[in-house]
Amino acid sequence: MRKLDWLGRRTGVTSLPALLAAGTLFAGCGGNDSKQGVERLAPKGTKLNRLSIAVTEPRPGRFRHVAPKSVRGGLVEIRFKNAAKAPRKAQLWRVGAGRSVTQALRRKGRRLPPWLAWSGGVGLTQPNRTGTAVQRLSPGSYYVTGLGNERRGVASLRVTGRGASAPLPGASGRVTAVDYNFQFSGLKAGPAAIEFRNTGREPHHAFFAPMRDGRTLAEVRNFFAGKLTGPPPVDPEATRETVVLEGRDRQVTRLNLQTGRYAVLCFVRDRAGGPQHTEKGMVSEVKVP
Repeated sequence: MRKLDWLGRRTGVTSLPALLAAGTLFAGCGGNDSKQGVERLAPKGTKLNRLSIAVTEPRPGRFRHVAPKSVRGGLVEIRFKNAAKAPRKAQLWRVGAGRSVTQALRRKGRRLPPWLAWSGGVGLTQPNRTGTAVQRLSPGSYYVTGLGNERRGVASLRVTGRGASAPLPGASGRVTAVDYNFQFSGLKAGPAAIEFRNTGREPHHAFFAPMRDGRTLAEVRNFFAGKLTGPPPVDPEATRETVVLEGRDRQVTRLNLQTGRYAVLCFVRDRAGGPQHTEKGMVSEVKVP
């Protein structure tokens, strides 16, 4: 069995930290877990457009994303239905003018070209559940992928016009990513609308790993760096995460956190490549009441 980094690429021998970061050991509730219907993030009457995305699993381990050919831009509510048998997410990528989705999927290496951008979406969602997020989408060509930049089963779509110009809906808590740290306010236990804001220049996401009693943040750092053996210092069945946003972007999504201590990490790399942001110190601790 091959090791996966957080983007799902093959890199060597399997390790628990790598599988955790790749999203392959999520057995808990996940970040977006509406059991019935769709939990609205925007107040009734808000002028926005809606983008419905789904993922299916035609064969074990083979996933197919489905999206409309186009959606009006501006303020957009993204609804992601997971019809697969494993937790999945919907990561949006924006492809610059004059380039194609095929070119984006064929790129190699860790450096992101200037014409390709992380563009939000909906975080990890449990099977037979629907997750939501609200954000702004600018006109252009996009595609949707899952756990990593998968080359099969992606869905392409085009965002047209400027669309609705309403402000982002309010949120009870906020997670702010900077280069290379996190800031938190208003987090609480239970399902809640959270604003995830990237104020840095580099792309970031927020990976929440519940810390076990008596374990330290230093142990968490060593664990995800592959330097710590034995029982993990985090609970792999209750991790949460957001999708990746480019610098100066933000969205409102729903996170279902539990009371306790969380290590919050970013496994993304700079656009120019280099090490994962955890190796640059982007590992923080937050207490959720």
